[in-house]
Amino acid sequence: MYILNLEERATCPTACRHYRSCYGNHMQWLQRMEVGPDLMWKLPREVALLSIDHPNFVVRLHGMGDFFSCEYVALWRVLLERHPGLHVFGYTARTDDAIADSLRALARDIGWSRFAMRVSNGPFPLRSTVTIESVRQKPVGALVCPEQVGKTESCSTCALCWQTERRIAFLQH
Repeated sequence: MYILNLEERATCPTACRHYRSCYGNHMQWLQRMEVGPDLMWKLPREVALLSIDHPNFVVRLHGMGDFFSCEYVALWRVLLERHPGLHVFGYTARTDDAIADSLRALARDIGWSRFAMRVSNGPFPLRSTVTIESVRQKPVGALVCPEQVGKTESCSTCALCWQTERRIAFLQH
């Protein structure tokens, strides 16, 4: 699994529930990629190199940050079409703008098995997340993140986020 982190808040919609309380606030040493032409140029090359070494691989998008433009969403469409072994999962707080529309179209066209993008704190029971303070607050039908409660060693040993479409409940950091 490979992870791409972008600048939080600089790329996030201000409507994000965690805009001010982002867990990135406590990760000052985490490397964040700066968005812009260099990133758009570099991503296709790096994904191509990864696809040579790994016939199947996962990219976890936006541990920090979010989709910042429709062109960026279109780039991920091209990468997914060009590299059949590429699988993407991640989270977005985009719900009501042109970027969100582009993401919904990409998810519809590519399918959940290769583009598992959840809406952070989305109001629906599928393909979304919810933040809770205690396991007892888990909404009906949601699954609590197994990594956060010690039921698996790491995200890589779990894969629940990209295996099920059910809502995932994350404990507040």
